[in-house]
Parts: sequence; structure tokens; C-alpha cells
Amino acid sequence: MKKTIKSVISILLTAVMLTAFVPVFAADGGNDLPLLKTQGEKIVNSDGEEVVLRGTNFGGWGIMEDWFCPYTNPAGLDPVYLKLVERFGADKVRELFKEYRSNWITEVDYKNVADLGMNVVRLPIWYRNFQSDDNGTWYRDENGNIDFSELDNVVSLCKKYGLYLIIDLHGLPGYQNDYDHCGQSKSMSLFDNTEQGARYREVVIDFWREMASHYKGETAIAMYDLMNEPLGTNITRDSSFQQTFWDLSNDIYKAVREVDPDHIISMEAIWNPSAIASPDVYGWENIVYQEHLYDITNFTILNKCNEIKNAGYNAPFYIGEFYPRGLTTFGYLFSIFNDRGYSWTTWTYKGAGPDADKSPWFLYGSGDIEKIDFENDSYDELMRKFGEVLRTDGGKFSKNTFADYCANFTGGLVDRATLTTFGLIETAGTSEQRNAMFSEKLTAIKTTVLDWIRKLRTGDLL
Repeated sequence: MKKTIKSVISILLTAVMLTAFVPVFAADGGNDLPLLKTQGEKIVNSDGEEVVLRGTNFGGWGIMEDWFCPYTNPAGLDPVYLKLVERFGADKVRELFKEYRSNWITEVDYKNVADLGMNVVRLPIWYRNFQSDDNGTWYRDENGNIDFSELDNVVSLCKKYGLYLIIDLHGLPGYQNDYDHCGQSKSMSLFDNTEQGARYREVVIDFWREMASHYKGETAIAMYDLMNEPLGTNITRDSSFQQTFWDLSNDIYKAVREVDPDHIISMEAIWNPSAIASPDVYGWENIVYQEHLYDITNFTILNKCNEIKNAGYNAPFYIGEFYPRGLTTFGYLFSIFNDRGYSWTTWTYKGAGPDADKSPWFLYGSGDIEKIDFENDSYDELMRKFGEVLRTDGGKFSKNTFADYCANFTGGLVDRATLTTFGLIETAGTSEQRNAMFSEKLTAIKTTVLDWIRKLRTGDLL
């Protein structure tokens, strides 16, 4: 009997010890995605095989932007959110935005991305998806744990369709730049040398510590993207912000590494490598540098890529967002990224607005989505506008030519003709695709100019 009891106790102790090594979160089912890490200038999997990430952003999921999402306020989403809280209360507004997120991106969208040959999704999130205020008050579930359930579902769906996930903190408390897409235009105070600025930075550090603790060991997550476009254009306004930004990046890095030593961390170098410290300044390891390229000529793109090449960081570079403004061409962008071995994600997967159904900004688009009137719509009307009508397969969205054109490059294709002629000759894709891309780009230029004019009138264009 004693021997039996000892055996039972031994089994129970073994089970407890094994449980200690199970990740806090593990997605159910799906494809087995090996954990990624960096090796020199490459991203590799656990077998040492190079992995180049090529995919898209699920822009507008965590934090909306009014030029391609169903609301109108060029100053940003934060004033809209606060007005809705004033009208309906925080709990009802949280449910309203959860309804929006559950329809803006659904399972069909993960399948669509995988069907295009892509292997990664970058997911822009907002701190308000998880916290009720800018002082770090977490939403919690019925057991008192931080509520990561929506993001857990994203991870599960990524695994199901063989997609890696990049978690991008797009909107931070205190605002990390002066653009509307961080939540509020012209309101950056995250890097201020004030008591409030310091408190914002503490909240951000804690945010990432909790996020990394929850997802430690989850192999479907490719990397943590700490801050979207930090400083933006502000680095030229006051150089003192740069040191605070660098130090904050290091503080977040250390907080993540305390709880998660294994995941890649992405440091955004906006708009060139020197905007953030090289790895040896703070001793960073297993990091990827990220650039966003929205340049107006292929020559400028080449210069940017040469800056990356000559930085000497001995770390991978990833193009987290890009779009060929002006005379820049898609074929050149895709080809030079693939030729240089850069991972990339298009901006962005889906959009709603004028001519969005034929805009190369989006893989899927709709020109027939109602905008909410956040000052006058009833709660039921807001719920309807944020409901199933927003689903990609809900009848109002269509696949754009850009999706099929993009699919030509997700396997690593390099169009040598366009590289050698700086975009004057393109051979990738069908002639119908190339002609449609040219036509649709002209349409996109028109809508972009109209958006700039609108923001100039409101004072929200930097």
C-alpha cells in the first residue's frame, strides 16, 4: 500500500513539475510553427532554416484610422472613444468595439491571407483594447486574470492557417508620435520630461511585461513590435526626445527579457536605421530592426535599402509597412525586398471608403460602408454599423487586383527587369494585372490627395 501511495505521489509531483514548463498560453490545434529567432542578418527557425516573412497588416483591427475605417474624425480615434464613453459608459463602449473587432477581421480573412501564399500577419493593437484608462488598469476576466481572450483567438487562427503573428503596439498611452493613427494627432507626451510622461512610460513597460509573460513559449508569435513609428517626424523637433525613446526601448526590452528570453523583439527605425540605437549600444540580442517605406521614387527606395545594408547592425531588417507613393512602383518594391532578403508586410489588408474597392492600398476593399456618427447615432445603430456588414464575406467587400498581383511575390519572386530599369519595365504578373495596378494607383493618388486636403482644413495634417 505504501509503495502504491508513493507511486501516486511521485506521478502527481511529476505532473506538477511538467506543468511548470507549459507556456501560459498555447493556441489549440493548427499547424506546427517552430519558434523563430535571429541569426546574424537572417531570421531562422528552430532547425536553423532561414524564414523570410511575407504578409500583410490587419490594419484597423485594434485601432481604427478614419481614412479606411468606418468612422470620421481626422484627429484620431481617441476623441471618438471618449465621446462614446461620455454618451454610453465605458462598459457598453467596450462591447461596441469588441463587436467591431469581431467583424472587421474574421476567420475567412486568415484563410484569404494564407491562400495568397503569405506566412505572416502584423496585428496593430491599441492599449485601450486591453486597458480601461491610460494609467494601466487592465480589463480582467471572471477569474481576475488579464483578459487576453481576443488576442488568444487571433493566435489560434494564425496557427490554424499556418501564419506567424507580429504583435504591433500601434497606439500607446501618452501617444508615441503626433499622427492620428496613434490615437490622437499632435498630442505626443510619452517622451516628455515630466512626471506624467514618466508615468506613461511605466505603463508601457508594464504592458509589454504582461504581454510577454502571457505569450512566453507561444511559437506562432514571430516577434513583439514595441512601438509603431515612435517619434515619427518629431525626432527633428527636439533631439532630447531621441535619448528618452532609446532608453524607453531598452527598458521595455529588459522587461520583456525578464519574463520571455526567447521571442524576437522588433525595434522600429523610423525613418532610417540611425533613428534608433544599434544592438551594441545596449547589448540587445535576438532583435529585428523595422523600417516603414513610403517614399516617392524607386531611387529613394534603393537609397533606403542601401542605408539598411550599410548600417552594420548584423541584425535582420523587416519592412513592416510600405506603399509606393509618387513614382515608386510595386514591382520594384517587392523585387528589391525579396532580392535583399527582407521580410515584409503590406499596409494594409482591408479598407472601406471612397474607391477602396479598387485601391492598391488594400487586398480587399469596399466603397459602400456606412461611417458611424459617434455624436448622434443610437447605441443600437452603432452596433449595426459595427456588425456583420463589416465582414469581408458579408457582401460589401471584394478582392482587389492588388491581392492577386501581390501573390506573385509571396514566394520570393524577383523581377530582374524592373530592378535593372528602376521600374520602367515590369514582367511579373499578367499584363492585365500590371495595367490594372497602374490605373488603380492613379485612383489611389486621387483619394490620398483628397484626404490630405481634408486634414489640412482641419489642421490635422503634419
